[in-house]
Amino acid sequence: MSEQNQQKRGWAAKAEAAKAARDAAEVKDADAAGAVTAVDDDDIEETEYTPGEADGGMFGNLPAKKAKAFGPSAKRLLGLLKPEAAGVVFVIGLVVVSVVLNVIAPKILGSAMDVIFGGVMGKQLPPGVSQAAFAEGLRQAGQNNFADMVSKMELTNGINFSKLTFLISIVLLMYFVANIFLWAQGYILNKIVMKVINRLRNDVQAKLNRLPLNYFDTRQRGDILSRVTNDVDNVQQGLQQAFAQLVSSVLTVFGITIMMFIVSWQLALIALVALPLSGVLAGVIGSRSQKLFAAQWKNTGSLNGQIEESFSGHELVKVFGRDADMLERFDERNEALYKASFGAQFVSGIIFPAMNFVSYLSYVGIAVVGGLRVASGP
Repeated sequence: MSEQNQQKRGWAAKAEAAKAARDAAEVKDADAAGAVTAVDDDDIEETEYTPGEADGGMFGNLPAKKAKAFGPSAKRLLGLLKPEAAGVVFVIGLVVVSVVLNVIAPKILGSAMDVIFGGVMGKQLPPGVSQAAFAEGLRQAGQNNFADMVSKMELTNGINFSKLTFLISIVLLMYFVANIFLWAQGYILNKIVMKVINRLRNDVQAKLNRLPLNYFDTRQRGDILSRVTNDVDNVQQGLQQAFAQLVSSVLTVFGITIMMFIVSWQLALIALVALPLSGVLAGVIGSRSQKLFAAQWKNTGSLNGQIEESFSGHELVKVFGRDADMLERFDERNEALYKASFGAQFVSGIIFPAMNFVSYLSYVGIAVVGGLRVASGP
């Protein structure tokens, strides 16, 4: 019995000796690691964020540049829509019908105005004077345009309310159907875009899983997160808004241009004078805002990276007393994001006032010339 106790005590002593040896080795390794990491603050070489070329111009402190390889990127983006080609064609068809109805409706509304004008003018005809004689009297008075207008109208003794009601009902129905088609194309387009973005997110995740580890070691994780979230959301908004608006705007411009030349080619030419000026303004302002938006999202990724590093390494920041430095760095990147975002929104906000100013000039020109043509005759 005593021999067994002695044996147990011997085994316990050996276990304690082995544990002490392991603890000593761990302490030695920790000291060696501490000798490497525990350096003075003055010896730490910090890597400050330096904005790249895309970080803004007037608002980002450095000259900005346009996106690289826009053509191939746009081609790849359209390639994402290829599986939904049938839906895209259907959406374009709905947009075409909606635009055609919106363009033709004002022409029919003009016929309704002719009914009102013909009824008013018909009541003012002297008794026994025909429409042709009244038009000839206007020509002799030098009002040739007015005479041509009267001769082509259907003058009645008062307003034909039944015909007027029919024409207005047709116009209302056309606008109603056009808006139904517009709603339908928006609904279908949203479903298409959601499917495309779902595949895009899966592709991005698969791409991240294929990347080597050194890719993540050389880049800020916050910037990668920004690409996966913010950039994909930007693609979604671009497909939802720009695609439908681009098709609708192009078709509307062509349709309205044709209709204007049908009504009056002289006034149509006056209206078209504003198009080149509008194109120049949109090109200059749009190019500038594009660069600033690129700077905005680049600074967004940089700020996200700073936040992610601050929280993931919070213990190290507290241990080495780098709170003030991290706060200062955050303030710098936050200020850069503020400048880029303000610049992007400010410059892009100029587009609509500038375009409205040009359209108002065109409107004034059409009103003045059209009024003079109606009032003066030849």
